[in-house]
Amino acid sequence: MVAPSVNVFRALGPQLLCLAMLFAAACSSTASTPAGGSAVGGATDGEGGGQPKVQRLVFAQVPIESESNEIRVLAGQTFLQIRPVYEYLIGVDAENGKYTPQLATEWKLEPDGLSFRFKLRQGVQFHNGYGEFTSKDLEEPWRQRTRTDFVTTLAGYWRDTLSGIEKVGDYEAVYHLKRPDGNYLLTMSEQRGSMEMFSKKNFDEAGQPTIQNPMLAGTAPYQYLDRRQGEYLRFKRAPYKHWRVTPDFEEIEFRFIKEPSSRLAAFITGEAQIATLPEDLLAVAEKGGGRIINGRAAGLRTFVPLYCCYLKDPKDPSKGPLWPDSPLQDVRVRKALAKAINRDALNKAYFGGKGTPMLLPHHHPTRPGWNPDWEKRAQEAYGYDPEAAKKLLAEAGYGPGKPVVTNMLIAPAAGYSGGEDVEEAIATQWRAIGVDAKLVTMDSGERDKLLRGLQLSNHAIVDATGSDMWTGTTNGGSTLGVRGRGVELADLDKVLAEMGNTLDEKKQDELWRKAGDIMFDQYQSLPLFWLPTQVVVRKDVVAGYSFPGSITGSWTHLYTIKAVK
Repeated sequence: MVAPSVNVFRALGPQLLCLAMLFAAACSSTASTPAGGSAVGGATDGEGGGQPKVQRLVFAQVPIESESNEIRVLAGQTFLQIRPVYEYLIGVDAENGKYTPQLATEWKLEPDGLSFRFKLRQGVQFHNGYGEFTSKDLEEPWRQRTRTDFVTTLAGYWRDTLSGIEKVGDYEAVYHLKRPDGNYLLTMSEQRGSMEMFSKKNFDEAGQPTIQNPMLAGTAPYQYLDRRQGEYLRFKRAPYKHWRVTPDFEEIEFRFIKEPSSRLAAFITGEAQIATLPEDLLAVAEKGGGRIINGRAAGLRTFVPLYCCYLKDPKDPSKGPLWPDSPLQDVRVRKALAKAINRDALNKAYFGGKGTPMLLPHHHPTRPGWNPDWEKRAQEAYGYDPEAAKKLLAEAGYGPGKPVVTNMLIAPAAGYSGGEDVEEAIATQWRAIGVDAKLVTMDSGERDKLLRGLQLSNHAIVDATGSDMWTGTTNGGSTLGVRGRGVELADLDKVLAEMGNTLDEKKQDELWRKAGDIMFDQYQSLPLFWLPTQVVVRKDVVAGYSFPGSITGSWTHLYTIKAVK
């Protein structure tokens, strides 16, 4: 069975895809991944001969929260800065977001049900003359991800799941699992971003890089060039014939510009040729020579996670919550906050009406576990109704003389521009029902420190993610993932733990629905919208850009950017 043939399951979401792969006899490909993406919106300027109008393509970006050349300290949206350099055993197709062979040409589940055999692509070269990618390079990435000081979200996963890697010659290896795991192939893939392949020889010589030293050599079409912290990050096209694709542009630079108006100015003047902009500035950019390009696969969504309500002892939920006095501990308060949000107004004001209302942040009708009953209950449960919200607060013991006091964190929303405006608008809507919603600004490093320490006990924020269903759920309010980022529910943890240990597709679907029921009824987070992942390009320089938009960090597959020539 060739790998692309199982991709029909991708429409049903990452979990079913993984299960389809698990039960496939083998997944293989006899051809390389297509070289780059097609022009978008009918543009064909990038076809044919000639040279790009610029050699260094500048991509004006929202600053990332944590900058580093060391994979060990990166997580979530910060992976944006390493994705152009590294490849994975299992890739993601730029055109449709489906899984595709990358550094592995085929893979299959072994008869023991606990091992996966991978055949590796031959002839793939590492950057900077570090030689050919072979099975000897597989173990160090895993070893680094199981270190106790590895702080990314999946460190615990790799320690608990993988027992070892058996090398079978230079181009074949068997990954041995400690237990059956329905998320293993997903976690190995580019979609989740957890097992980037780097050169063992480079690591042995240089060790872990720092912000001042280059990234470890990868195998992607672009390699690391240089960076200036807080200002830019640059990549250079591999100076040899890449096994997969030769990008049009010699260099690509992420230019970090905080203010949307400044990003727009850079775009209009031609200083930047690609930019991320809030909805109200996209029309201006179009009039200034731009064209909007959308990601090809649905996945970006925005919602309000509640930083509160952690379990004192996850192993013994009977010990109760860590912060019992937080008003957000009361499900009636969480429901009131949900019903106080005027989503239609937000959609029109900040997203140009392009947002599709959601019921749960990670469940969707095309994904596993969808319950049609949620749609029937949507209006009563989450529909905008300020008077009903006030009654819920009264039932919880709050009113004019004793308002709910909570905090809205003002910070950029990873994945799209203008998150701060949405946060302030939601806080204003909460005040309309009598909530004392305070606006809080803090340094991202301080915020992350407090989150890790479970110290943010009564806070909300507007977030956005393109992460897969499992990652989004476990890292947004579960003790199975990164704690501190959502309401922790013991019943949900039990369901997720059972889900992670089953390979049965039907059972997985049933468990996802059960998990969804719990999150829906408990108002674990406050849903907003599914969004198109959009970027604006200068049409006199960029002919097209194909990217899924469903991968955390959004701006992946830079090698597909086609030049006007």
